[in-house]
Amino acid sequence: MGKNNNLKKINLLAVSTAKNTNSILKEIIRQNKTNIDLKIHFGDVTSDFKASSLVRMNNKSGKNGHLFKTNKIYTGTYHKILASDHFSKDLETFIDQLYRHSDAYRYKSHNLKNLQDYLDYFHILADAISHEMLTKKINHVLFFNIPHLAYDTIIYQIAVSLEIPVTIVTQSLFSDKFFSLNKIEDYGNFNKKNKTKIDKLVRLPKLNLFYMKKIKQKNENPGHINFMTILQLLMFVIFKMPSSVVRPIYIFKILLRIQKIYKSFPKWRDPFANFFHENELSYFEHLAEFEKNKINFEEKFVYFPLPMQPEMTTSAIGGEFRDQLLALERLSNILPEGIKIYVKENPKQGSYARGPLFFHRISRIKSICFIPSYADTNLLTEKAIFIATVTGTVGWEALCRGKNILVFGHAWYKDFPGVIKYNDCLTYEEIIKKSSTEKSLLFKFQKLMAISHDGVIDRAYTNLVKNYDVEENINKTAKSISELILKKQEVTFLKT
Repeated sequence: MGKNNNLKKINLLAVSTAKNTNSILKEIIRQNKTNIDLKIHFGDVTSDFKASSLVRMNNKSGKNGHLFKTNKIYTGTYHKILASDHFSKDLETFIDQLYRHSDAYRYKSHNLKNLQDYLDYFHILADAISHEMLTKKINHVLFFNIPHLAYDTIIYQIAVSLEIPVTIVTQSLFSDKFFSLNKIEDYGNFNKKNKTKIDKLVRLPKLNLFYMKKIKQKNENPGHINFMTILQLLMFVIFKMPSSVVRPIYIFKILLRIQKIYKSFPKWRDPFANFFHENELSYFEHLAEFEKNKINFEEKFVYFPLPMQPEMTTSAIGGEFRDQLLALERLSNILPEGIKIYVKENPKQGSYARGPLFFHRISRIKSICFIPSYADTNLLTEKAIFIATVTGTVGWEALCRGKNILVFGHAWYKDFPGVIKYNDCLTYEEIIKKSSTEKSLLFKFQKLMAISHDGVIDRAYTNLVKNYDVEENINKTAKSISELILKKQEVTFLKT
């Protein structure tokens, strides 16, 4: 206890927007009353500031009001982020993530229209948050997921620029385990300083990808317009084109296009279940052209399944390869003549980052074959020479099947044997000569589980834990995160 009293007081900024992580955060503070003081909480309406209002650009406030109402005057306190070597990269990342809340992808969208709008907003937000952080003397920042939602990303960028320590915790795909790190680019780099005893496992666990249960790997009868389709179209008309209510011919033409799209895809691939926009029509009409493509398993190919965008897997840990076509272009430069790249679209993808120029650009890569949505991923993995991905879970699944994986981004499994991390000097021969054994994979996985932490951060993963107990999870998770903040426990991922 005396030792704890000598520790420097932690003035904490926390980003926590879910009820379960708010409970964990509350327990962290309760367990560390003398060492950790929660100075700023970005979360829901019960927090200091409502985080989502910063990307939706609405007036919904937290208990301390709205950030812009408490920071109305330019202060210049964010000058260090402007002076950083990575400012241009940070700005591009912020704009990419904020664009997901634009007019084309949300019914209730922000009102930023052009590049200057995004630049102006970045400067305003960076100045306001920096001023708040410096005023409250923040000396540690905690994230309950890898920043990827614009508002958390700019907080992370400011913390890095001001050299404020950061702790990031993020859910793993494995039962009752979460990862930790201090820098986004460290994700997947095993912390060699962590000397935790390795647990013994008999075999590699199978993943329970519950969020993909409705996705099938086969063709079936086409879908048709349903209640959700009509509802989404109605939402589009109300929020985006109210004047079209008096244009029945326009609505009828849209319905004809929608019906034609449904007839082009298997019924499990519901294009308009979650959102409708005119851009979605164009995207799915273009995508439908590939549904009749035949797959030739006799030719040599590399399999590249496209991760969904916008998501953490691309917009945060993808690095520069959040531009997936850049990864495909680099891959095509590596491959010898005659080897194809089989590209499969993510079955949950919408029109985000999939405009007409996306398909034009991909058509310029002659080695690419765009395959149907129902193509069997397992068979493609089995027949492929190797698998290439930005950070996708398909890489881990393929690795467990004995396939080599080329990774372009910061995948959590990038330190495993059999994984090749892309670099500009990489050759095809280097990729195919890489090898791994089930024993070496198992040993590495044992190490990963040993340096991970017990508990559930993302409430969607509670169903993976047998006899899950809410209070027990809050206590043990809060204890581990407290020790991470106080440097009493090593992080999972650290570039050493």
